[in-house]
Amino acid sequence: MKVFALALALTSTLASAANWQLDNSQSSLHFVSVKNDVVAETHQFKQLSGNWDGNNVVISIAINSLETNIPIRNERIWQYVLHAEKFAAISVSAALAEAETAKLATGQSVVMTMPLNVTIGSETSELSAAVRLTKLSNTSIAASSETPLMLNTNSFKLTAGVAKLQELAGLKRIDPLLPVSFSVQFTQQ
Repeated sequence: MKVFALALALTSTLASAANWQLDNSQSSLHFVSVKNDVVAETHQFKQLSGNWDGNNVVISIAINSLETNIPIRNERIWQYVLHAEKFAAISVSAALAEAETAKLATGQSVVMTMPLNVTIGSETSELSAAVRLTKLSNTSIAASSETPLMLNTNSFKLTAGVAKLQELAGLKRIDPLLPVSFSVQFTQQ
């Protein structure tokens, strides 16, 4: 009986130490931009990758996967705002102990407030996020924004790039605050 209990304990420890990979096909990230104070448009990044090691979550958002539904705008944002030639991705990281999800039953969720470290270009800023964690199965966890995150482009020193975009588009104003929402799913490997 002791051998069985030891084997069960080792199996449980190894399973919890396994790496969790972000499933891009089950994940999304959207943001809203407002131009001239009255025109709001939703955009998305189509390529997310990342992992969770049981302690820390790291997500990479491919800059060239930005989709605004206007090809020339995509290119201008890549070039002038996000500097895709120098920076291939936006990075998001957060501490998340596996114990937070281990206590959830399948189908159960919990909302947590957690700091997210967001890096755009060479600037990193901490955003507070209300995140809903849902245990989909023993090998699948979902995390989604409970409320939109308010990302201020000025916090990432994107002001000059946004001004250039505004000038090229002939706009009076592009709001520096971007509501961001996300839903990501991790699968245990």
